[in-house]
Amino acid sequence: MVKSLRYSILQLVLFILLLGSGFLARHVSINQPERGFSVSNVEKAIQSVRQSMQAYVDEMPVASFISHEHLWQSLDSLKGTDFDLLVFQGYELVGWNNHLLPINGINPQYFKQALVRLENGWYLTASRQEGDILLVAFSPLKQEYLYQNKFLKNGFPEPFDLAPGVLISREPSDESVEINDAEGNYLFSFISASSHSRVSMMAPLSNLFLLLSLVVLWIWLYHFQQTFFRSRWGNLIWLFSSFIFALFFYGLIWEAGISGMGDCELFSPMHFAMSDFLPSIGHFLLFSFFLFTILFWFFKFFRLPPVFNHVGSSKVRHSVALGFFLLITTWYLIFINHLFYLLAEHSSGGLVLIRVIDLDIVIVARYFLVGFLLLSFLFLMERVCLMFLVHFKRWKIFAWMVLVAFLNGLLFGGVGIGDSDWAFLFFLAMGGLLVFSGRNLEHGLSYTTFLWVAAFFALYVGMVMMDMTIKKEESNRELLIENLSFQLMRDEDPMAEIYLAEIEKQLSNDVTLMRLLAQPEIDADIVRNHLVKFYFYGYWGRFDLQIIPCWPQGDLYIEDTQDVRNCYSYFFEMLDTYGYAISGSDHFHYLDNQNGRVSYFGIFRFFPNDPKRETSLFIELNSKPFFEGLGYPELLVSDRDRARMRLLEGYSHAKYLNGRLVKRSGDYHYKNESHFYQPVLNSKVFFKEGQYAHLVYQPEPNVTIVLSKQDYEVSDILMTFSLLFIFFFLFGALLILWMKWRSAGFSFNVSIQKRIQVVFVLLLLVLLIIVAIGTVYYTVQQFEKKHLELLENKAQSIMLELEYKIGLDGPVTSSPDDYLNYQLQMISNVFYSDINLYGVDGMLLGSSRPELFRNGLAGYQMNPRAYYNLAYTDAVRYLDEERIGELDYISFYVPLLDGDNRLSGFVNLPYFVGNNELRDEISSVIVTVVNFYLIFTFLVISIAVFLSRQITRPLLLLQSKISQIKLDRFNDKIDYKGEDEIGGLVAEYNRMVDELAVSAGKLAKTERELAWREMAKQIAHEIKNPLTPMKLNIQFLQRAWNDKVEDFDGYMNRVTGTLIEQINSLSSIASEFSKFAQMPTAKSEAVNIIDKIETSRTLFGDSGNVPIHLINHAGEHVMVRADGEQLLGVFNNLIKNAIQSIPAVRDGLVEIDVRRMDDKVVVGIKDNGKGVPDAIRDNLFVPSFTTKTGGMGLGLAISRRVIENAGGRIWFETEEGLGSVFYVELPSIPSESSSLT
Repeated sequence: MVKSLRYSILQLVLFILLLGSGFLARHVSINQPERGFSVSNVEKAIQSVRQSMQAYVDEMPVASFISHEHLWQSLDSLKGTDFDLLVFQGYELVGWNNHLLPINGINPQYFKQALVRLENGWYLTASRQEGDILLVAFSPLKQEYLYQNKFLKNGFPEPFDLAPGVLISREPSDESVEINDAEGNYLFSFISASSHSRVSMMAPLSNLFLLLSLVVLWIWLYHFQQTFFRSRWGNLIWLFSSFIFALFFYGLIWEAGISGMGDCELFSPMHFAMSDFLPSIGHFLLFSFFLFTILFWFFKFFRLPPVFNHVGSSKVRHSVALGFFLLITTWYLIFINHLFYLLAEHSSGGLVLIRVIDLDIVIVARYFLVGFLLLSFLFLMERVCLMFLVHFKRWKIFAWMVLVAFLNGLLFGGVGIGDSDWAFLFFLAMGGLLVFSGRNLEHGLSYTTFLWVAAFFALYVGMVMMDMTIKKEESNRELLIENLSFQLMRDEDPMAEIYLAEIEKQLSNDVTLMRLLAQPEIDADIVRNHLVKFYFYGYWGRFDLQIIPCWPQGDLYIEDTQDVRNCYSYFFEMLDTYGYAISGSDHFHYLDNQNGRVSYFGIFRFFPNDPKRETSLFIELNSKPFFEGLGYPELLVSDRDRARMRLLEGYSHAKYLNGRLVKRSGDYHYKNESHFYQPVLNSKVFFKEGQYAHLVYQPEPNVTIVLSKQDYEVSDILMTFSLLFIFFFLFGALLILWMKWRSAGFSFNVSIQKRIQVVFVLLLLVLLIIVAIGTVYYTVQQFEKKHLELLENKAQSIMLELEYKIGLDGPVTSSPDDYLNYQLQMISNVFYSDINLYGVDGMLLGSSRPELFRNGLAGYQMNPRAYYNLAYTDAVRYLDEERIGELDYISFYVPLLDGDNRLSGFVNLPYFVGNNELRDEISSVIVTVVNFYLIFTFLVISIAVFLSRQITRPLLLLQSKISQIKLDRFNDKIDYKGEDEIGGLVAEYNRMVDELAVSAGKLAKTERELAWREMAKQIAHEIKNPLTPMKLNIQFLQRAWNDKVEDFDGYMNRVTGTLIEQINSLSSIASEFSKFAQMPTAKSEAVNIIDKIETSRTLFGDSGNVPIHLINHAGEHVMVRADGEQLLGVFNNLIKNAIQSIPAVRDGLVEIDVRRMDDKVVVGIKDNGKGVPDAIRDNLFVPSFTTKTGGMGLGLAISRRVIENAGGRIWFETEEGLGSVFYVELPSIPSESSSLT
């Protein structure tokens, strides 16, 4: 007790210290000025990099660069360096070891500066000039792209440890931090934004202290409740502890807040945001843990108040209490169900996890959140069941559950109407499982029950999550189709609008275009070809292009109406009627002309100040119907534009104009007529067809929009259930292991059945993992091999096409902005592959993705390893994995030969979009394999449980029989037909039973002889004691008679009185011994032990002043098999002894506690008497016929024999001066009210 108090005080002191330290650190953090980066550290890092680069450049063997081949051999030998190197000869780039530096068109002398700015960022440089050879080493200082996405991120490399918001300036200023070289010369400046100042280290230290204080508080409150929960104030202590924990938990997490939590993904509102109380998924997780804590304590420490445990308690009172607690339980489950729906409604994504590779920290947090909530419900319901199973029959409790569920169904909308249907079904399933499951007092629910709990959890959560996800998706789809209808009514193309804004800037200043439009006779075909070559290629292959050059007095013939109109008047009128401005563009407009296609119209006026030369170029773009071309790589799309495009991921959609299909997108093949989908004007109608669910919307009589999504498949449902089951199984197993570890007598020793299960599951899991890894590896290799072969075939086909398009002599132009780009784009659309064409010098000639180079994501120089291997070795192809930003992709190179088999260039197929396809295919295989093996794992666990039980069933039977062996009764043999090892054990057991019967007879005979021998000694001693004074008294009487003593009559009376007293003593001894030796044969019958206890309690309660309380934890009908009369005598003897042990000066109290322990009934009779002295504790149940004990010795000996004859045991615990507890344990037998499953 003293040790526990000391430990509790230590925890409380530690809590106060941590709490105070946390707030002190918080105060220091708040009042400490924000600090930026360490200038000295950054400056030293920059100087170190520059020195290393200069040493690297100085060590280059420039003298060996006698030819390009020797140069490239030297570069190839240095390919493992940390720096990028460019080698210039004059103004020509002749060598490089990095193809991502965008240095095209820059004078090499520019790179002699210490810091240079390229299109993709800032670089530190070091140079060396040797004649006309210039060597420049580059080291990235900061990446700065034109836009950002998941592959392109602005920021500094790790050695500099700077925030992305820090700016770089060549000129010093008052707000900047100057960086100097090793000699103290100025290099450049950093400008640190205040929003990117570093947070003081005291902030995370404060967070750590505050969180640790909560942990210590949790432990202290747990031990505090554990110490006092058995007292009469136990429930109030639980309420007090819960209130204290809630107060500090809310104060520290919500009011004080944890600094910097917003920087953590879990506490970011990006994934979940509902209110100030639940602003993130992290707060939701903490809230669920709080509920879990309160109800875990409820399960451990809450008990039904003592007023309900007395036998005299009213049935009505118990029924009201049961109904109240069941109502609380169902309302809490409905509350949890509502939390699930809030989680779905306010989360940014769906809750159903189907692909394991999509697992991230947010999904894991959601799983733990759900786990905490469901486990809290389990703790609540299990405590309710345990409190009332001792008072009601099991079926009555379940009937109450059905009634409560039905009433709540009416209250909350009824089954099939409200959102709590799954909650009611789950409540009844869990209620039935917990009510009708057997329990072990030491270990709780059985392993089978635990598996069923995990399965019910998985089913409930899976169904609720799918239901919530489907409802949320349908709700979002209704909003999405309105937005989509607006877009499709206008037929917008977000990507096209982005590129139109870029094109118009170049097109307005195109000198060549101005020259073509300034001709006296404008050739529209030449103008169109020029626009296609330089502007409208690539992505614009999905549009039809029409151009009309016109001047203010020009006329236009309208074919539809056969009218002649002024072109300016006609086009500007059309623009006023149908045109809408698009974001970021001054010349292009969207045309809402209801033609079922995406239409854009552009007007460019040239020479506006010269009336004689003024010419306008009218450009009309109309999308091609059902275009299927090469996709757009994610690398070239910004985060903002990607977010717009992601809205329709996973959906197919179609547009019908006047009942005819005019546009479709996605995997679903739509019908040509809209009447199949039964549209309703201004209404959104869901329509089910096969595996697809369609949402049909008709915003106008002649327009119908259909938005479709594939439903969940059976494999998806199985996958979700398997993942949830495995999670709840592991989560619950860890929790149970922790609870058992905290309990007394914990041991890692497990039964043979558990060992078989664990070994079987682990063995199969290891095999499954090996096979899964092998399957995935082999499949990935096959996919990569297939794609490599596909690349080779594409390369050969593309080279043939290039020979046809460009000629056998190879490309003759050196400008990547030439007609070559257009030809490459046409070929790219045919072969569904990106194409780059390089010259013999390794420099870019043309590309189907020129925007990759225009945006500075890559340089015009070829991959150096590919160039060296194809130009200077015997390699006929080169495959490499390249990287731009964070994007890894496969790149394939082959040489292009002319008619004379001479090298004329290199063809490169970068696998951007194809790499996405390869990644998706590999991911699909991995997901399929992992999903299958997860489902199989669930089956393995189930099979392991079944097989282990089948294998160990004979062992359990053998264990049961051995545990039931008694020397004083007949022991049954085992009938086992198997001829295996277990059969040998059974045979040995049967032989042992036979030998034990013989040995038991001999032992019984020997024990009887020894007992009678010992008893004869005791009887002789006890009889001898009164015989000696009797003999002396008779001798004195004889002498008195002979001596004729006076008053002989009085003397005679005294002697005879003494003799009679001694004779009575002998008679009492003989009677007690006769009763002990010749006890009547016990009559085995079913006895309600509560009735016998109550009879004895009434007997002694009515005849004394000592109160006798009965505390019944086992129920009113607790049946045992024993002799009822003898059992009543045992309780009479024990209660009488308890009353007699209480000193007269003490207010006596006797408590009788009845409870079940597994399949046993334990009765404890506790008194507050003087206890049993140490001297007689060991022999308390040994027959002892001393005349000084008032017969107490034989009473306990008789009681022990009665209890042991009934298959039980009796023992005691005592503390001298404080009292004793005598325990009687008897096997219970089933009855209508206490059936065990």
